[in-house]
Amino acid sequence: MNQGKAPRIAIYTAPACSHCRQAKQVMKKWGVRFQELDIENNHRAWAEFQRMKARGVPVITVGKRKLFGYDEKRLKKLLEEAGVVLRT
Repeated sequence: MNQGKAPRIAIYTAPACSHCRQAKQVMKKWGVRFQELDIENNHRAWAEFQRMKARGVPVITVGKRKLFGYDEKRLKKLLEEAGVVLRT
């Protein structure tokens, strides 16, 4: 990865979203540091979510790459391709 700098990782969520909870849980298990952005309670997060033309949560961003929805295998691949070291 470039200059050893970790990419910014964020997850756009909503309080009642079970897939959001699963994604956060697995990233915590892997030791991934991320920022949670609640689109229902954060106007800035809602605006960013709309700019991405997302239709549902979770949306996970790793640097400039995005994962729409939750799929553990795709999330793991995205993180590993970005150079994020996962604790297993």
